Amino acid sequence: MNKNMEQLIQKIEELGWSVNKEGDHEYLLGKFSPAGQDFSISVEGEDAEELVDSIREAYENFDVSYETYLWLDHTGHGKNGAPYHMKDLLEDMETCEAMIQELHNQLTTENV
Repeated sequence: MNKNMEQLIQKIEELGWSVNKEGDHEYLLGKFSPAGQDFSISVEGEDAEELVDSIREAYENFDVSYETYLWLDHTGHGKNGAPYHMKDLLEDMETCEAMIQELHNQLTTENV
C-alpha cells in the first residue's frame, strides 16, 4: 500500500469510520448511524484518488428509499435493530446518505 493510500485510510478512520480491507483493492467503510445501525459501504480503488472517487460514487448511487425498504419487515416496521417506525428508519437512511457525502467532502477539501 502506498503512502497516499495509507494517509487516506488514516484520515477516514480519524473521521470516525472503520476501514476493513475486503480484497486486493476493496474496502468496507463502516460507521454507526444516529439511530445505532451498523452502517457500511463497499468501495474500491487501487490508489487514493480512485478510492475517493468510489466514495463519491457510493454517495451518488445511494438510494434512500431502497435502503429503507431493505430494513422493513412485512408489516412495514424496522427489523434487525433498525428503528421500529418507518419514518424514523427513512430519516436514519437519509442521515447515512449525508454521512457518505460528508466523508467525501472532508476527503476532497482537506487534500489528504
